[in-house]
Amino acid sequence: MTLIPADLRDAVVERAGNRCEYCHLSQESQVATFPVDHIVPFSQQGPTELTNLALACPRCNSKKWMHSEARDPDTGEIVLLFNPRTQSWQDHFRWSASDPAVVEPLTAVGRATAALLELNSEQHILVRRLLLLLGMHPGQ
Repeated sequence: MTLIPADLRDAVVERAGNRCEYCHLSQESQVATFPVDHIVPFSQQGPTELTNLALACPRCNSKKWMHSEARDPDTGEIVLLFNPRTQSWQDHFRWSASDPAVVEPLTAVGRATAALLELNSEQHILVRRLLLLLGMHPGQ
């Protein structure tokens, strides 16, 4: 575990728009303070600098943990996880037209990330449905 200086954390939060950069959950809708994630994990010599940090909700952060790659459930190939510093969320994910509480992965990176982080877990979908009712859904 590394300590993130307050000014660096503030920069990460501001850049992220106060949202998890993986599932897009707003920190404002939660009780917990979101941790800062090392995109390339610290355990893999990922630096503690703005270009390697992302805001992550506690659930996404705990699922991502020390991972930088995962298996694409469709092809079985190991691929790098979604990197919010170098990739656009919209290129790899979208909100489902039939159920806007569901994240639809669009690419191998999206599928592997969604699977590892369990972006469509019952808990994620329940929270998103409640946020939809409140007009606070990440996709609204």
